[in-house]
This record gives sequence, C-alpha cells and structure tokens, in this order.
Amino acid sequence: MINNKFPIGQTLTGVTVIEDKDFGGNELCLEQVKLLFLEQTIILLPISDTDEIKIIKENKVDKYITNSPSWCESFINKKLMTVWVCDNDQGYQDQVIFAFGYLRPSLAFVSEGSVIKVFNYEPIYRVLSDTKLQYNQVLIS
Repeated sequence: MINNKFPIGQTLTGVTVIEDKDFGGNELCLEQVKLLFLEQTIILLPISDTDEIKIIKENKVDKYITNSPSWCESFINKKLMTVWVCDNDQGYQDQVIFAFGYLRPSLAFVSEGSVIKVFNYEPIYRVLSDTKLQYNQVLIS
C-alpha cells in the first residue's frame, strides 16, 4: 500500500473551488479544488492530457476561508477518515474519494477532460413494502 500522507484524522476546516467558466451546462465543473485542514491543504487539479487528477499537498493553510460551497458544508468540522486514489483501466489516477466522519465514501472528485466533477455519496436504505423489499436513496440534508 502506498502512503500518500493525507491528513488522516485532521478536521476539514474549509473548501475553496474555482469553477470552469467555459462549460455551458448545468453540471458543476471545477478547475481547482482546495480542501483545507488544520495543518495541511490538499489541492486537486485536472490534467487535461490524461484526464487525471493532480494531487498537491501543502503544509500551509489559509485560515481565513469562511465561505465554503454549500455542497460540502455537512463535511466541514468533520475528521478525514480515509482517502481512496483510484486508477482507471489505463493506469491513470482519475478519481479521488474522501471519507469524512465515517469510514465510508463522502465526496468523490472525478476528472473528466479538463475539469473535475464532484459526486456526493448517499447511503441506500431498505424500505419494506407489502409487495416486495425495495431500496431507496435518502438525501442527506
């Protein structure tokens, strides 16, 4: 196993993003993501040549970030539990998954072309009905 020296156990204090201005759709497409922890900053950048995510770890933190995007507010002040850096079938690192507060995925960042897209993991709960067992997603508020 590769030790990537992520700030496991540290608290997420803020997130900053730079949105891609060229994308005309309604999907959130990012040029940069900064995850700020107590003692370290993780920067995610898309690499358009290979559709990879470049991960930069800095030992400096901007303590004045107070306006994190609304889609990540539920993870602020939660500890980073684990990180998965995923390789695709061609060996490129095109996805990074973070777990906050629990040992299950919370946020995924996926490189698609020259941008990064964000996915919020939601648990699936089983719901008993009269006819059959069904599974529903419950949105986290």
